[in-house]
Amino acid sequence: MSFFLSLLQLLFLTRTIHSYSYSTRVLLSSSRRRRRVPPQTQCFAVRRPRQQQQRLLMAIRQMDYDIVVIGAGASGMFAAGTASSFGSSCKTLLVDKHDLEDDVAHTNDFYMGGDCTNSACIPSKAIRCAARVAAMHERASAVLDGGGQSMGGSSGSSSNKRVQQQQNLPFSSLARRYSQETTNKVRSRESPDRIASTPNLDIIYTPRISFVDSHRLSIENPYFFNSTFSDFLLESESTTKGATPNDNNDDDDDLSQQQHDGKCTTVQVFAKKIVICTGAGPMIPEKLYKSAKKIGLPLLTYRSIFKPDGEGKDSDFLWNMKKSTGSKMKRVVIVGGGGTACEIAQSLARLNKNVQITMVAPGILDKEDIAARVVARKILMEDGVNLVIGKRVMNASRMGQIAVVELDDKTQLPVDILICATGRFPGKELEELKLDNAGVQWTAQDGVIVNKHLQSVSQKNIYAAGDCISAVPKLDRRASHAAWMGYHAIQSALFPKFLLASDAIHPFVPRVTFLDPEVASIGKTRADCVREFGSDGFRYLKVHENGTDRSDIDSIEGRVEGFVELRISKPEGRILGATVCSPVASEIVNEIGVAMVNKLTVRDIARSIHAYPSHGYLMHRVALSLALSDTWGVLDAMGPIARVVGKIGRKMQGNYQSRRRRRKTSSYLRDWEALGEEKELQWERKMISVPYLEASQDTDFCNVVRLHVNDATIGVKEKQALKDFLSWLDSKPPR
Repeated sequence: MSFFLSLLQLLFLTRTIHSYSYSTRVLLSSSRRRRRVPPQTQCFAVRRPRQQQQRLLMAIRQMDYDIVVIGAGASGMFAAGTASSFGSSCKTLLVDKHDLEDDVAHTNDFYMGGDCTNSACIPSKAIRCAARVAAMHERASAVLDGGGQSMGGSSGSSSNKRVQQQQNLPFSSLARRYSQETTNKVRSRESPDRIASTPNLDIIYTPRISFVDSHRLSIENPYFFNSTFSDFLLESESTTKGATPNDNNDDDDDLSQQQHDGKCTTVQVFAKKIVICTGAGPMIPEKLYKSAKKIGLPLLTYRSIFKPDGEGKDSDFLWNMKKSTGSKMKRVVIVGGGGTACEIAQSLARLNKNVQITMVAPGILDKEDIAARVVARKILMEDGVNLVIGKRVMNASRMGQIAVVELDDKTQLPVDILICATGRFPGKELEELKLDNAGVQWTAQDGVIVNKHLQSVSQKNIYAAGDCISAVPKLDRRASHAAWMGYHAIQSALFPKFLLASDAIHPFVPRVTFLDPEVASIGKTRADCVREFGSDGFRYLKVHENGTDRSDIDSIEGRVEGFVELRISKPEGRILGATVCSPVASEIVNEIGVAMVNKLTVRDIARSIHAYPSHGYLMHRVALSLALSDTWGVLDAMGPIARVVGKIGRKMQGNYQSRRRRRKTSSYLRDWEALGEEKELQWERKMISVPYLEASQDTDFCNVVRLHVNDATIGVKEKQALKDFLSWLDSKPPR
């Protein structure tokens, strides 16, 4: 250990000696003078007399940096904060994009946090909270209308009266206002004024930034939030105090005239290491975008819906829609079935009863476990969302005065507002950087091509983190994971490889869809486990909350009943994955994530006491049932001697089953079983909706399907579903 500490000290000593050029060291030496800097000069947006602006630009041109971070989202903020924390040995610059349209920019016009703070995580969850209040108001009205006799519903007349009352309440505008207030609070904690006060960190906002080569960046019209230039700016202020007011005004006029003439100031910054953290933006199919624009159909994304200002003004009409007497309901079509689409659909359906929500997608949460897909559909339908599954929206057109969207099967749906939530891609943000000038390999869909240490495969001094890199699975593109990668990108840039973690991409990222109740997953899905271990190579248990004490307590809320499903390895009991539906599903999967990272087993969870009656207690029940499901688990719950016997027996059984499984199950059979776990058989005539694999295990049921698949009473769509199931069943490979 002492050897490694000495090595690290030597490394930082070397970096301190050779870090800066001569001009940089001269500038830094002036900033080390012992004088107090007034707080108002420590960080600011530069809109000063021209002489002072010119001197500051000259200082920037003389400055080179150890680390330049492009993008101030979740990954960029963590990367810049981590780099600046190493002190004077790591001079850091954080560059973020801002559309500087006005002559004068104010400090309050600049935001940090990227999509998460300004147009995704924060505002969407604030709107979800307001939507939950609206749903609780409706539920409370139902209980009061029933006189407390039944918690399950009310009469038709009472229901109509309740809907009419909710239409008169401004829940949608309330949600919009609450979202703005919440976002502004978060912005104040992440303001450039606060972050720029960090030592050794400079912040620049610019409308355009691009690569000149692998070490130089071109920055147009820079606006500065500085900490290390504060002394220099004090000197500039004292120099300009002697100037007459007319001189200062002339300088301002010259600078304003320069901006009006279309001219801009461009500076070049040299960096030893560059970290790209530009994130990703909403993806809109080009054909759909052009057709909607042609007919004047409003086409919104999560940014234009949730962003409290700027681009968000385009969706103000969505939050202020009111139903006039005799008019039809507004028809909103949401394209996509991922987590963002589900959250938008439920919130809009709860906030405004004057809107008819229709989701069109190949599937709902179709990349998640089948348990999550089924419960997400049920939650959305409970809130009145119409689901068109197995279809795709191709383009938009008009039939007379009515706008319609055309699906891939040539059917049409009338629409007043179109919302596109088909995913995110990093191409637009990366294209503006001109990465080809630096020789960086990238693609529009996948992002910057990096290795396991987040280093560009083509330029060793350039790193990338967050949603703009190829190494991150699309399901794992989450804000918390982006922050994790921002930290590790700086580690990879500053430390030798033998000191780094084996992989900077976290293997266990919680995936939460913030519906009400929440739907969360982590680790392998059931199909993934089947594909890797075979259908009998792992165990899983799903326990519903319905019928538990906590369910009875919360029954007045009237929401969809939750569940917890754990998937564990045989016979070790190590957690492979989990799916949870609960009001606090995100908190439960956090606990499961701790267990998975530390390689804990269900026996370790079963040995801990969980509070009663809590939602997390259901997860404890699942773990306890799995832990005591075999003899070795029972022995492990006893004294030390029995525990040793249980561990030995479990080890011997594991070795035997592993050899037997390799001989018995081929990879083709595992793939066939995994496909059966992913697909779902829906037979409306029998009110059945089960995975293929589960249905195939019932021989009698399979015989019934074969007998009735050609019945005339079965609809075309249902008949095709049964034929697809039989086709999969007949394709079973030999063992």
